[in-house]
Amino acid sequence: MSKPALVFAPGAWCPPSIFDSLIEKLDDYDCHTVSFPSVQDPKSVQDLEPDIAAVRSLVETASDAGQDVFVVAHSWAGVPVNSALDGVAKYERESSGKKGGVVRIIFISAVIPALGESLVGLFGGAPPPWFLRDEPNGTVMPSALLPRCARWSRMGQNLRPHAWVTNTAPATNAAYLELPASYLLCEDDQAFPLPVQQVMVERAKRKGGLIKTEKIKASHFPWLSRADEVASYIRRQTAETD
Repeated sequence: MSKPALVFAPGAWCPPSIFDSLIEKLDDYDCHTVSFPSVQDPKSVQDLEPDIAAVRSLVETASDAGQDVFVVAHSWAGVPVNSALDGVAKYERESSGKKGGVVRIIFISAVIPALGESLVGLFGGAPPPWFLRDEPNGTVMPSALLPRCARWSRMGQNLRPHAWVTNTAPATNAAYLELPASYLLCEDDQAFPLPVQQVMVERAKRKGGLIKTEKIKASHFPWLSRADEVASYIRRQTAETD
């Protein structure tokens, strides 16, 4: 039996290496991290489609290899992840005679948009106050407010400008309505405070999403301070069969 695959989707500004310290603790899984075009080459990105395609490419490759796939979405990545998973659920693939597929989405302090909703739309049409736009270049970076609250110290020097348009582009699907999901609520998160996370989860549940939650006493990047706990959490979610 092939190893389960974990597809990690990093949040805005973050290179794939943001998950390295967590992946080191999950070496019995086949781990992959999305390299989002909106972070790697933000000036070239005009909509959400390249980011959606980047998620889907990794998911389809693992699925076609017959693997059970678990997608781990952090922060902004909830938008492209929820848009990228139509038709790749394990139960959907099995119905057409294919092996492998997505079993569960694992959200870590992530955005859960409604169909047609963007990150900015989710926040009432205005970006969070710690967003700093570079309008001539069409990008955005976090302001000095965020590093004080989100443990950027280990990765701050590697943050990259993010394509602004991907924060206003609407989600093209709502995968949490089609797949079981888990959500790790970060109690000390000041980027997406705990009540904001809880509102997103409860709204998704009212729409029909099957989302179970756990809490961790950590900030927006919980694995940077509590890697063992986050790794254990992911292991528990991959053991679920519902």
